[in-house]
Amino acid sequence: MANKKKVVVIGDIFADMLTHIIAYPNCGDGTYGTPLKRNGGGTGGNIAAGLGVLGMDTSIICRLGDDEVGHYLKDDMQNYHVNNEGIPLDPETASGLVIIAVTPDGERTIWVLANGSAYEKLKPEDVRYLDKVQPDAIFVSGVMIGIHPAEESIFEVLPSWKGRARIYFDPNLRYPPDAVPPAVRASMQKLCAMSDVVLAGQSEMDALALTPSEGQTFIVKRGKEGSYLMDSAGNVVFRALPTEHVAVDATGAGDTYAAAFVCAEMEGSSVEEAMRFASVASGISVTRSGARSMPQREEIDEYLKKAGE
Repeated sequence: MANKKKVVVIGDIFADMLTHIIAYPNCGDGTYGTPLKRNGGGTGGNIAAGLGVLGMDTSIICRLGDDEVGHYLKDDMQNYHVNNEGIPLDPETASGLVIIAVTPDGERTIWVLANGSAYEKLKPEDVRYLDKVQPDAIFVSGVMIGIHPAEESIFEVLPSWKGRARIYFDPNLRYPPDAVPPAVRASMQKLCAMSDVVLAGQSEMDALALTPSEGQTFIVKRGKEGSYLMDSAGNVVFRALPTEHVAVDATGAGDTYAAAFVCAEMEGSSVEEAMRFASVASGISVTRSGARSMPQREEIDEYLKKAGE
């Protein structure tokens, strides 16, 4: 496609380490499981990978550790056709890991071992990689809010892009809805107000008291219930119904939705068309295991064609 729109994702990249255990141990006890299987993960990494699979000109900004995991994750982005030049490797800080233990009945227990890791250390000069790319769209994951100095670095640079690039924001809230620190809520609201498009889960919208502003595209994701579009008065003006797919693994479905929506909109689809495209992409993705399960564009188009859309 000529003159492909350029998208930059600002977010986290972690290594997902998966094991299938025989049973979940009581505190103080042990268990047995399969050797850890490693995959690239993190919300930012997943969204960038989804955009890359769909053929978008995608880059990602994230600080990783100058360690074996960091090198693996940086190289891995290229497997999804994502430009990794915006990933500095920090010599003083380790990369983040996520350990996922799955019991025989399919229940997952997740440890995000990333407190104090390299992604938190994002610097203003890292974010200024935007100047080199000159993107048409910037996607910011809310995972970067509430960690320091990353949050300050983003707020130092991002406002200069308002009106120059379309700014997308997904809260990706990492706190229990009833225990969001006031400072994080305030920063999330600030980033929401700065964004052209907001893609929030229902519980995130409520927990963070996010409201649509005039001229903003505000989409509420409701998982297996689909998604809806709100106007600045808080009215639902369009609903994208869920697909009939049966979920095997819903990990990363929201990230898949977000990436597919950005892709469709950047390619000229209306908001309603982009929501439907995203619904189908996330519907197909939950029939596959893993967080990075963006379907090929042909599969999405074929589903929409069969559905008569």
